[in-house]
Amino acid sequence: MDGWQPHVPSAVTAVIPRVERTTIYLDVDQRRRLRSLAASSDRSRDQLIREAIDRYLGRSDAFRLPSWVGTWT
Repeated sequence: MDGWQPHVPSAVTAVIPRVERTTIYLDVDQRRRLRSLAASSDRSRDQLIREAIDRYLGRSDAFRLPSWVGTWT
């Protein structure tokens, strides 16, 4: 068992579903408006983008990630 270590899920991975990092390209105005909305609504840009995608896909019942997810990226 050289170097083998058991996988022990952390508290975060046990509560939050798997997410993937992705890149989107925004124009200057989109970025400015998104930053302004995030500041005025006390939510992260990432959270606003996930919510918008869920609405676009018709997933109003989608699992909501905690607001702090993605804040350190």
